[in-house]
Amino acid sequence: MIRMIVMAGVLALSGCMDTVSGVSGVSRAEKPTYFIADQLGPSCTRDNRGGSASVELADRALTALRVNSERYIADLQQSTSMTVKFDDFRLHWQPVLFNSYAAAASNDVELARTIIDGLKQMAVAGSYTNEPSLITRQQAIQMTDCYSSGPNSPCAQFTPLFVARMYALLMISTAVLDVYVTDEDRDVLIPWFDQAYQRFVRDAVEMDQEGIYDLGNMGMARLAYAALKNDMRLADREFHKRRAEFINRIEPSGYIDRNSYRGVRGFWYHTYGLDVALSYALVARAWGYDFFADETLGPRLRAAVDKTTLGINDLRAFRSVGNRGDNITTNPADAKPHVFQLSLNLYQISEREFGVRLPPDRRYQEIARFEQYPAISGMAASCYYSGR
Repeated sequence: MIRMIVMAGVLALSGCMDTVSGVSGVSRAEKPTYFIADQLGPSCTRDNRGGSASVELADRALTALRVNSERYIADLQQSTSMTVKFDDFRLHWQPVLFNSYAAAASNDVELARTIIDGLKQMAVAGSYTNEPSLITRQQAIQMTDCYSSGPNSPCAQFTPLFVARMYALLMISTAVLDVYVTDEDRDVLIPWFDQAYQRFVRDAVEMDQEGIYDLGNMGMARLAYAALKNDMRLADREFHKRRAEFINRIEPSGYIDRNSYRGVRGFWYHTYGLDVALSYALVARAWGYDFFADETLGPRLRAAVDKTTLGINDLRAFRSVGNRGDNITTNPADAKPHVFQLSLNLYQISEREFGVRLPPDRRYQEIARFEQYPAISGMAASCYYSGR
């Protein structure tokens, strides 16, 4: 897996206070009604597998997250630098996220209340805040040095990072359902999210992840927190920082620093990072920041799409750029020569925003259909577009 949690430095923010070019007069974020858009269309009510919303599945997922927190944390602590032990934990994020969007799109009050009440039960129980085995990133850094002896080195840093990712998706779900959240709900949920943000999410947002990974390097988490707190200054800071970071990471050639250079998994990680960046750009536009029209970032996003076409058609040509960094693997047994299976928005955004129909990737098509929802991006492009 990825060595994206070792470096503690905060990304340089040079130029981060610039306004986004291509958007005349935009200087302040405006929160959409349903976090990613002011309207959600019918595609929001079907997941990637064609399934429909379910009160039962949403309740079951939230219950599992609450009652199994100790086991999920223990599993995470068995992670190595290349492999995260989180399958059972991750299994429940997707149905919560999907059902939140589905409830908002269809005005399903019962489903919305099921999710909000399930989150409140987690908050009251203090889930993922007071378990004795739960560690922060600073504690994890003192315990292990990921990749210190190769890809199979223990990596304690995955524990706080993936707990932060869980919180991120739960905050996104809550932000999507904001119109259903009462003052009483906020009195329970906001202190829990405050604690989560201070202990886990903020560190994950500020760390150098050496590439582009989940939720725009957790930028979507900070944006969801800003939405819940109605803090538009925080949202503005998030968009300025993420623009600077994406420009720093996505090269004019279209290769993504670190992602695209990770040995036999370079193309896999390239499509991982690009899906996240494109998805984040959709949400940013809904808040008033058009990354696609940005004179610096927009062409880089397009170039990265073109490099994806190259990788699908000629992987050897894509890989000719070589390797970079130390979080790589060159073992042929580790190779994943296909589009990242969780990149569920990549094809649609590439076509809708740039007119590029990416070539089919047979292996990607075989395995991506088993994924329920694009949890690495926090939203489904089909949901976004169907409301426009």
